[in-house]
Amino acid sequence: MDESLYTRDNSKNKGPTQREMTHADKLMNKESAKKYYGEKFRQERSKKDTSKKTPEDIRHEKVKKQTVNAEKTRRQKDSAKKAEQKAARERTKAGITEAASRVGVAASIVSDISGANSEDQNKDESSVAEEAFDAGGYIASGAVSHVTSKIKHSKYSNKLHQGKNTESTAEKAAKERMKKEMQRKAAAKNAKAAENTGKIGRKITDKAEDMLALLAEKIQEFIMDNPVISIIIVAILILILAFSGLMNSCSALGAGGGDITVATSFTAKDEDILETEDDYKELEEGLMDEVDEIAEDHADYDEVNYHLDEVGHNPYQLAAILTVIFESYTRDEVQDKLQEIFELQYEITYEETVETREREVEDTRWVEDDSYAEGGYWEDYTYTEEYEYYICDIYLVNHGLDYVVEELGFTDDEIARYEILLETFGNKKYLFGEDDIYSIPGAGPGDYDDYHVPGEYLSDEEFARMLHEAEKYLGVSYVWGGYSPDGFDCSGFVSYVINHCGNGWNVGRQTANGLRSITGNIPASEAKPGDLIFFQGTYDTPGASHVGIYVGNGMMLHAGNPIHYSSINTPYWQSHYLGFGRLP
Repeated sequence: MDESLYTRDNSKNKGPTQREMTHADKLMNKESAKKYYGEKFRQERSKKDTSKKTPEDIRHEKVKKQTVNAEKTRRQKDSAKKAEQKAARERTKAGITEAASRVGVAASIVSDISGANSEDQNKDESSVAEEAFDAGGYIASGAVSHVTSKIKHSKYSNKLHQGKNTESTAEKAAKERMKKEMQRKAAAKNAKAAENTGKIGRKITDKAEDMLALLAEKIQEFIMDNPVISIIIVAILILILAFSGLMNSCSALGAGGGDITVATSFTAKDEDILETEDDYKELEEGLMDEVDEIAEDHADYDEVNYHLDEVGHNPYQLAAILTVIFESYTRDEVQDKLQEIFELQYEITYEETVETREREVEDTRWVEDDSYAEGGYWEDYTYTEEYEYYICDIYLVNHGLDYVVEELGFTDDEIARYEILLETFGNKKYLFGEDDIYSIPGAGPGDYDDYHVPGEYLSDEEFARMLHEAEKYLGVSYVWGGYSPDGFDCSGFVSYVINHCGNGWNVGRQTANGLRSITGNIPASEAKPGDLIFFQGTYDTPGASHVGIYVGNGMMLHAGNPIHYSSINTPYWQSHYLGFGRLP
């Protein structure tokens, strides 16, 4: 074996040995050797990695580079486009300002032509006309600038919609590349459009100014040759414009009048309104029957208490609500809504209470006593025992139709319409009778707001306290189911006064018929101030339908609409009179 092949001193093997010596000469120390072989290792590894890439990976890298370049180009064009847009806005702003100043000049000159009281009345007609039509050219220039602005706005709007239409959410590589390409083309197109917008606007403005200048020159020549005729023409134009404006105003007034009539009227037919009202009254009658059934079902209770609001409503309110909801409604189409309104207006509940009480019981018992032949005797005795006392409280709440309006969620416009219909009674005040003391406010025969009770009646302290409390609420409106100073119905008012006057009474919330049941019947000849007076048939309900506080001298204080004094000797009240009652 030739050992010289494995030694560095073999002079016969020059090639490899020489290359290794050359490299060794470069590697002067460990650090430089480490750096050299490290770089060589990374290069070789990079080549290996590259050789392992798939065609798909190479395409992805290429697309990525193209995307970066396209994005860079797009940003550059966007910057150029924004600069051009800013310059265009500045030019438009300057044009508008100039046009506004020219409009002011033109207005002043037109005033000189048509106004006999102008300060420049003695100015030569031809010079005035010349100024007027110069100003006309300025106005037209301003108008063209406005058109240019509209064109630019349209361009930007189109660009915005195009941008939206190019949006894509595809996840595949091919779709992503398509999206990028479309965005690039759209950006280039929009940039070019924005660049041309200013040029187009300037061309339109220049062309329009040339045309208007020529037109102004021709008209100016005509005015200079025919000054009187020109002034007459201007005057005629002014008259035509004024007359046109007047006719338009009259037309609007006529149309508005029709709208007002509809807005303030019940639009349903009278028979549908009346039949719907009857249907609602049937629901209320059924409610009273339900109250009676509850009382019968609880007849074995030791005590049954009633806390009942008056059952009734303002028919104009019901018609107004239905008109707002349905407009020209029919009886059949509102039945479901009637039931909903009814359930919102009325609420009936009852509570059962059991109390432990004590009572004295009498009984007999056998007492042993040897002194008696029988060995004892029977004796009577009493003792105390506890027992359960059962109470039933029945509550009927009439929330009123104003509450219903709130619960139905009327808008502000619908509430305004509802209130207008109430103010005007739907232009059908005759529907439910104009002598309705509950629904139609206002004073009638025998009604007084400022009546003074004779002083001798106030010597009765009980009545004086009662009257003092009642007079606090003079003028308060009638509200069905009302039992507060915000609004009372007739029985709510009387019940409230009785409970709050300081005489030790507490009757709860009663109906007119309920108050009659807890007072003693008094002949009219024995009635005195402080007694209650009852009426029947003032609306459709059995028994007492209305109650007031008698204040003597043939007068009562009661909740009409609003609360006021009334004479009980008028034909109306005499026809409905039922009787007097005195509180215990």
